[in-house]
Amino acid sequence: METLMPHKACMWLDQSHAILIGYLPDHPFVVEEIESPIENQVRFEGETSDKTRFMNSQGGPSNNENKKNNQERDQLNKYFKELEGKVLGLEELLLIGPGITKAQFFKQIRDNKKFIEMKILMKDADKMTYNQLLEMVKGHFAINN
Repeated sequence: METLMPHKACMWLDQSHAILIGYLPDHPFVVEEIESPIENQVRFEGETSDKTRFMNSQGGPSNNENKKNNQERDQLNKYFKELEGKVLGLEELLLIGPGITKAQFFKQIRDNKKFIEMKILMKDADKMTYNQLLEMVKGHFAINN
């Protein structure tokens, strides 16, 4: 984070990336953009479009659903661990974004003892420009002070 460590921040996140916005009185600022390690479509060598390999050890096609689910879960956990490190030490965090990724991250940090003192709020928001994000953060924290 910047040299001035904010006590409040907002994080817009989805599965592809997160934007961390710090808030000092009447001054929201983009701290960092974090790219997600989650791969949208993982293909394995020999895999066809129907997500099966040419042959498994028994000689027939094999569905790799478990392997892919495990890989996606591991990538999501890695992403969340990185995000946890970015928000550790905040007093208040506003999580915004589309879809369920923010809710999954909310649940993970809510259940973590390291974040027990942190006030965490969650709101739905579609894709936004940096200026829209900054205005939303400024409005949210100005009202909640």
